[in-house]
Amino acid sequence: MSADTRPISPSRFAAALKDLSVSMLHLKVLEIRNSIAHLQYSNDQLQPFAQGTAVVLGQAKVNANPEPDQDCVDAIRENEMVIERMAERIAMVRAEIEARGMSWSEFRSMEEVETEAKSKKVMIQSENQNQQHGSAGQRSEETQRVHSSWADGTFQTGTIRNGELLMNSISGGSPTQRSTGTSGGGLNDEGLRRATEERMRDLSTGEEGGLHL
Repeated sequence: MSADTRPISPSRFAAALKDLSVSMLHLKVLEIRNSIAHLQYSNDQLQPFAQGTAVVLGQAKVNANPEPDQDCVDAIRENEMVIERMAERIAMVRAEIEARGMSWSEFRSMEEVETEAKSKKVMIQSENQNQQHGSAGQRSEETQRVHSSWADGTFQTGTIRNGELLMNSISGGSPTQRSTGTSGGGLNDEGLRRATEERMRDLSTGEEGGLHL
């Protein structure tokens, strides 16, 4: 490659950007992206010949297994190097724009905008799924959680039927009559039953209605 066709060095390119106006920087970015698009299109056209799946015009087609065209392989490799160098120049333009205190959002390509929008959409969907799973797990845990006072028999429910106190089982089964016996300093079952019957008889002859235990 001669000195006249040798690409400008990154340092000289970055120094030249400082003298350009914002509108010229816009044009420079569009120019670079247009060149990249042409090179990528060229590589897409050369790819079948470089892979040996197509035959260059003018060559014999009698060969059932065409070999990769080395000229096309070299051309694709050179184009990829140029594309990489141009991508670095776009990065230098962005650095210059941000160094002037401006936002790069106005210089973004359509591909960059679409990629960012897709990334945000995926992130929002992932957050919503995590919140839904977390809420469902919390509701399930609260539903299954039972206070120990209900599990160990400290608190129990029961009903009075035919003058007898019937206590529900701890597991929530059918009511069962309490066994006769004494318990820590209180009335036994028989005494509690008699007290309840007397109270009900008193209420049946009293002025106030209702049952008070």
